[in-house]
Amino acid sequence: MNKCILFLINGLGIEKRGSYSISIDQCMPRLSRIKETSFFTTAVTSSLEYREAYQRFFLGDTNNIEFDYIKNNIVNDSIVNNPCYHSISNLLKSNDGKFHIFIEPTSEGIIEEVNEFLSKFDLSNKKVYLHLLLTQQTTSDYASIIKITNYIKYHIFSNVRIGFIIGKEYFSENLDRKELDFNKKMFFYCTCERWTDTEKKFNFLRDANVKPSMVEGFCVTNECFFTKDDVFMFFNTKRTSYDKFIDGFYYNWKEVFKVDNPVIPIFSLIQLDSKINIPYFSQSIGYDYSLANLLSKYNKKALIISKEENISLVNFFANGLVYKNSPNISFMKIVDGFYEDMNNIVNIIENGGYDLIIFDYHMDVSKTINDLKNQLSHIDVVLGNIGGVCQNKYSLIISSLYGLKKTLPLADYNNELVTIDYEMQIPIFFFDYRYPRSKYVLVPGETNYILNTCISLIEPNCGLYSLVRTKGLLNNLFGKK
Repeated sequence: MNKCILFLINGLGIEKRGSYSISIDQCMPRLSRIKETSFFTTAVTSSLEYREAYQRFFLGDTNNIEFDYIKNNIVNDSIVNNPCYHSISNLLKSNDGKFHIFIEPTSEGIIEEVNEFLSKFDLSNKKVYLHLLLTQQTTSDYASIIKITNYIKYHIFSNVRIGFIIGKEYFSENLDRKELDFNKKMFFYCTCERWTDTEKKFNFLRDANVKPSMVEGFCVTNECFFTKDDVFMFFNTKRTSYDKFIDGFYYNWKEVFKVDNPVIPIFSLIQLDSKINIPYFSQSIGYDYSLANLLSKYNKKALIISKEENISLVNFFANGLVYKNSPNISFMKIVDGFYEDMNNIVNIIENGGYDLIIFDYHMDVSKTINDLKNQLSHIDVVLGNIGGVCQNKYSLIISSLYGLKKTLPLADYNNELVTIDYEMQIPIFFFDYRYPRSKYVLVPGETNYILNTCISLIEPNCGLYSLVRTKGLLNNLFGKK
């Protein structure tokens, strides 16, 4: 039986220049020995937190998949048969209100899909505004945000203008009076900050160390305020929630327009996770290469061992952004003492009947450098146990899904602060006696390729892009294993 064990030490990365150095060889001698007898390479990741890291690991860069689906299944000639299309068309024809489109600017290609969508409507003499909801988590993302925003400005239809730009996480889940007042000021009066030079504003926010997802809203024009005849559309490519924005619309709408029970025409591209019923064009986007679909296709079973609070999120991404229970994926929550009991490890690997086993371990970086070193030493013992079970039997991959950048005191007795910087690159160790160094090589890649590699090891003819390659220039160029 081909079996692959993936142990993720999430948070572990390759030290960047200027980072406080922790000697992995000293803290993790077993991993050091594995490194000497295994393949080693690195993967690129922009993630610094587990949510984005899970998505990239299970689905990779989803933009192309999503845009293809939108083009082939939603925004095409048959869109005129969609009930939402008729509702929006009738609303736009029957009044003089504006058309507001909300998007998350994560890729330049999104504007091509928005333009194609808008081309299906009669927008003559209609004011259309595009509002940007920033989701990016690190200040280093501002470079790409500037590039995407400038691209949107130059490629958007001439009758469409950018209106508001705001961090998607700026408002809290339960809006307080202060947030509602700011919401009113921005959405209904356009009296918040105005920046037509968005690049200058983004650079200012970067220098102020404000995460894009937490940016206080600002206007690019002072004419995009909401009126009572407006139509709203979330051009979302993922099933997500915008309820805190919608709450701001609703409660302020009643006050601004003196309406007790407003019926606000809000639509979405993909069905939203919302407490209210919002009409949508499509229920979901299909991800054929999700873990659940791949396991089903090849009749394989996987076990994912994770913290209880992470299981729901892992399941969501493993199933292709859908909440469901796949018969091919089982979950086990980590309990106290789980890794200390060698029998747990042996029974799961040897007797569980799983083709792929993922140990989803997250490093605790909330205390001190000394605590972190002790934690690495503890993980090293666990790795030694797992390596012993897998030796000369199964494929073993040791890696991480995201790095970390954290300032911590050296110890409880030493409050000197130092910064660990593991951004951008994570390590990958691979060991399997069936893959000798004389014939195979491990190449760098992205975190999604780690999952593809695992599937390739348990199903060699799957044709997925694997990091394990036979030696030879042509094989490495074209990704053949």
